[in-house]
Amino acid sequence: MFKKKTKIPEKKYPDPIDIRSIDAVRLNDPHLSDEILEMHITKLNIMYPIDYPYAFVNIFFDQEEKSLLYRVLEPGLVIKEEMILREIVSVLEDTLAIDFSMYDESKLKTFVRNEIEKIIKKYKVKINPNSKERIIYYIIRDFVGYGKINPITKDPNIEDISCDGPGIPVYVYHRVYGSMRTNVIFKNHEELDSFIIKMAQRCGRHLSVAEPLLDGALPNGSRVQLTLGKEVTMRGSTFTIRKFREDPFTPVDLVKFGTFSIEMLAYIWYIMEHESSILIAGGTASGKTTTLNALSLFIKPELKIITIEDTPELNLPHENWIPSVTRTGFGPMMGEKKLGEIDMFELLKSALRQRPEYIIVGEVRGEEAYTLFQAIATGHAAMGTIHADSPQGVIHRLESEPINVPRILIKNIDCVLLEQRAKVKDKLVRRISQIVEIIDLDPTTNEVITNTLYEWNPFKDTFEFTGRSYLLEKMSEKIGVSLDDIKKEIENRERVLRWMIENNIRFYKDVADVIASYYKDPQSVLEKIGGS
Repeated sequence: MFKKKTKIPEKKYPDPIDIRSIDAVRLNDPHLSDEILEMHITKLNIMYPIDYPYAFVNIFFDQEEKSLLYRVLEPGLVIKEEMILREIVSVLEDTLAIDFSMYDESKLKTFVRNEIEKIIKKYKVKINPNSKERIIYYIIRDFVGYGKINPITKDPNIEDISCDGPGIPVYVYHRVYGSMRTNVIFKNHEELDSFIIKMAQRCGRHLSVAEPLLDGALPNGSRVQLTLGKEVTMRGSTFTIRKFREDPFTPVDLVKFGTFSIEMLAYIWYIMEHESSILIAGGTASGKTTTLNALSLFIKPELKIITIEDTPELNLPHENWIPSVTRTGFGPMMGEKKLGEIDMFELLKSALRQRPEYIIVGEVRGEEAYTLFQAIATGHAAMGTIHADSPQGVIHRLESEPINVPRILIKNIDCVLLEQRAKVKDKLVRRISQIVEIIDLDPTTNEVITNTLYEWNPFKDTFEFTGRSYLLEKMSEKIGVSLDDIKKEIENRERVLRWMIENNIRFYKDVADVIASYYKDPQSVLEKIGGS
């Protein structure tokens, strides 16, 4: 497949197992054999396509480094092909006049391909079809895509991509195999600086020595953090990309990953139907936003939802959904903000004027939280994430600067989910360590009264139920339904979730359709799934 001169290291590596399908490394995917899933990392050596037939990924355990390596494999170019590529690129840079931000990727690829064909024809370039396709691959990769990291951005299993400076391997976080070094390296400061400036332009922003830091969003929705030069990062320019999932994880995926049990999700589904407010707490990269997005599928399809984020990470199938994002200001500071800056506080105030039935805040961390909790107290349902590692940590964070929410408002949250990253059988996993119900505020001690409903046992990797839900008891009185009937309803939802898992219904729009059908006619759905 590849020519003699390749862009991968000269070091000889053992032949990998060719999985063929990119879907094959999705955790618990039916295409992937148990043999590979259960394979110890020291024996791991798999390959799958990213941009067939030109880009592949090989993940294997490097015996010398004693760690996993993520290799990007691309076709090599012979000297003649490299010369032709440079000439075509030179012509394109002089003649190409198009605003890349105005078109989607597929149209840009078609446009650039057509321009290359015109150049080849105009200058009567003699080249065989295979060589031409390889050259076109690299030009499109660099002009339309993200250069040498483009294959990594196309891998749906990658969550984060980071570069710590020139001459240092790019690192990735793979959702099955965790953090790995890659064979992709920016060789010098000039190459990396040029890439950083290009990334800033893709965000519609500008970087300079005066303003060397940038937080933004790429056209594909991925979140990016950039630094330019050695002004703030002494080893040189850096970048971190948090990838946006066009196919977000669903409750079905979260059960397959072991993040939740079916019983826990059925409980959450029920309380969300009755517009409970939920906070998802955890540390950095614990999976809070992934869980937030997945649980949002339980919101009734007809309800008006407004999401508020710094960068767009949530992806909902609901039609009645207004996604809102903050905006960085322009020019000099005007008081505490730049001219034209729109922060989460302003977005939340605007959202409350639009009569939302569910407010979802990507991360609760500033003055907007007080307004959010006031909205919850007046009957709005809300969801959000917060950095904290315990119920007490959540309360302390909410009470402290700069959030400053009083306890009398904190008690209006119905439920807190605590999520953490952990190691199970040498694999990095994400688990809901606790589901905690907020019951009330003790008038004597002013302490928030909580009830831990579920707790994760790390030794057995199981979820343990405490046996009593105060929230369901309170809900029973409020809606006039017996606790036994509520429990039966939750069991029915367990059946629906189990049926989706057994039938591998995991695409977010398909899962949303099943949930919507259940809301409209639960009996028909239960009859359809039968004794599953």
